[in-house]
Amino acid sequence: MDQFGGGVVGQHNENLDEVFAPHIPKLYNAAAKVLRHHQDSEDALQDGLLAAFRHLHQFQGRSKLSTWLHRIVVNAALMKLRSRGPGVTMTSVDEELEGPAEQRRNPEQEYSENERSRILAEAISNMPNHYRIVVQMCDIDGLMEKEAAQMLGMLVSVVKSRRHRARKMLAERLGSRLAQRRL
Repeated sequence: MDQFGGGVVGQHNENLDEVFAPHIPKLYNAAAKVLRHHQDSEDALQDGLLAAFRHLHQFQGRSKLSTWLHRIVVNAALMKLRSRGPGVTMTSVDEELEGPAEQRRNPEQEYSENERSRILAEAISNMPNHYRIVVQMCDIDGLMEKEAAQMLGMLVSVVKSRRHRARKMLAERLGSRLAQRRL
C-alpha cells in the first residue's frame, strides 16, 4: 500500500507525489504534535492526504497549498484526538532531540539545562490540548499567530487568547515547580 492508500489514488501516484510529497514531513510533524503518537500521526496524515486529494478541486489558491494541506491534516489529527476521548494521553513522538552543540557546557550546566527543558516539556505536555497545540505552533515552531489561526481554522483572537492563557498557566506551573526544586 502506498502512502496515499490504494484504489483510485494509486492511479494518480506520479501527480500526487509531485503535489504532496514535498509537504509530507512537515504534515507528519504537525499531526505528531497534536497526537503525540507515531501510528496515530501516520493515520491522521493518511486521512488528511486522502481528504485533500478528494477535495483538491476545491482548493482556490487563497492560501498557500502547504497551509491548506496543513489545516486538513491538523483537522484529521484533531478528529482522531477527539475519538480517543477525554483524558487519554500518549507518549510524545518528538521527545527532546538535541541538535549540534555550539559549545560544550560543563556537566553541571548541561544537567541544569536538561532539567529545565524536561520540566518545561512536561508542563507543556500536561496542558489541555487546545493550549498545548497553540504553544507548540507559536512558541516552539515559531509560527505567527495569524499562520497558526489559519492552519487551525480559528480566529486570530482565539489563538492569541489561548496563547496568553497557556503562557500564564505555564508560568504558574513552572514557578511552583522551580520553587519546589530549590527547596
